Amino acid sequence: MVRRNSSKVRRRARELSDDDRITRLPDGVIHHIFSFIDTRSVVQSSLLSQRWKNTWKSHPHFNFEIGPSPDQVSGSKFPNFTQRFLSKRDDVTELSTIEFRSNSITLRLLKKIILYAMSHKTRKLKIEFSGDKLTRRGGFDSSLLRSRYLQHLSLNIDFGLKISPSLTWDFPALTTLTIKRVTFTLQLVNDDASNSVDLFSRFPNLKTLALDDCTLSDIDTFIIKSSELESLYLIGIYHSCEFVVSAPKLSLFTYNGIARFSLSAKDLNSLNTNCVKDEIALSQVCRV
Repeated sequence: MVRRNSSKVRRRARELSDDDRITRLPDGVIHHIFSFIDTRSVVQSSLLSQRWKNTWKSHPHFNFEIGPSPDQVSGSKFPNFTQRFLSKRDDVTELSTIEFRSNSITLRLLKKIILYAMSHKTRKLKIEFSGDKLTRRGGFDSSLLRSRYLQHLSLNIDFGLKISPSLTWDFPALTTLTIKRVTFTLQLVNDDASNSVDLFSRFPNLKTLALDDCTLSDIDTFIIKSSELESLYLIGIYHSCEFVVSAPKLSLFTYNGIARFSLSAKDLNSLNTNCVKDEIALSQVCRV
């Protein structure tokens, strides 16, 4: 009787294996399913099916979060996991999306992830530092941020970005840029007398720009020049400089929490005064 039942179990297992519709799904569908779970779970899924053993290596999304929850990987293990994931995945395959939220991230790891994104046709890069204590632990050269493919960039970090008057970021495909809790530090090159910064003029497709809780250090003039910019948000900026905005298609402008706000506006033909939201009088906006 026991042998008969055991035979039935094995036969039923073979039938289920032959009719395993999930295992036989096309790679595109599997990757779509994987996009709803974090990267650690994607890698662990390789244990569920022989066919899935290497599927994670071509998965086009990197989604990871470190937090206080016991089911999340600790901050100390995150660099090792990231290193192994990036080194073992199919290097030819695009990594279209990189998203991670962390309460602990080193400058070295941040550079590694950004460089990988810039060299693997990443279209969406989102990095969020979720720690309560801001450490301002140094910074990195913002010239690392160059990509022909990136469309969405969001940096919420407590590191600095080193910039120079001659530096212009090159993101021809970028449409959305959000920068929060970043310190922009001007570094003069060859005794350059200009303390003006123009970072966005080579963003021909930029639609939305948001600067939130950022610090502008040693900068006299901060230029925001974009031919396609439609929405601009300047929130809680720590600065002592003048803003110069040139955006003929700008239709929404929000600024608040900014002391000593000085703005020279050029070519704002599409901006409706009803779409300007602020905590200071619109009369302080100087159109040129």
